[in-house]
Amino acid sequence: MNINCCHLALVLAIANIITLAIFAGYTVKLRERTLLLEKKNGAEQKQIDQLKEEIAQLKKKDHDQQ
Repeated sequence: MNINCCHLALVLAIANIITLAIFAGYTVKLRERTLLLEKKNGAEQKQIDQLKEEIAQLKKKDHDQQ
């Protein structure tokens, strides 16, 4: 069987398409992971802000009592 440039180009094109499909899937997974982490970070930051507010209120009460 002779392998000419058309066969080689076809094989390389198929390999390129497969590589791009894998890369696209990986990119989608990374975006999903990033969105999940941003959402989780936002919730944690809200908790931190609430705790800071509670600490400030407790300090104010303690200062007022003295």
